Amino acid sequence: MWQEFKDFMLRGNVLDLAVAVVIGAAFGKIVQALVENIIMPLIALIFGDTDFASDWVYMGITYGVFIQAIIDFIIIGAAVFVFVKVVNKLTRNKFVEEEAEDEQLVLLREMRDSLKGLEDSKKDGTGL
Repeated sequence: MWQEFKDFMLRGNVLDLAVAVVIGAAFGKIVQALVENIIMPLIALIFGDTDFASDWVYMGITYGVFIQAIIDFIIIGAAVFVFVKVVNKLTRNKFVEEEAEDEQLVLLREMRDSLKGLEDSKKDGTGL
């Protein structure tokens, strides 16, 4: 039973998921600091205050909480989008090189197969 648990925990996708959760939590703190300390003060310059939750209440309906959640979602989504775009741009060259190698391998295999076909036709006596 211990061996099965060990095999399960050392499986690649479980470790990848664990690393993703830890990195995601750390990245969440970075995004939260960005929103609270940089972006929301800029929004405060426009609206005068960033506490929509307590300020925007109408007939007991606190629609400010909903507006605050929407603003937070948009800001966090934009920050994550920019981060992913930067990471993709930094790693794109690596994938392009791998794809080029794959295309070269395919071409070399086709050439090899063509040459094998020529050798086989000479053995059969059919020629070109």
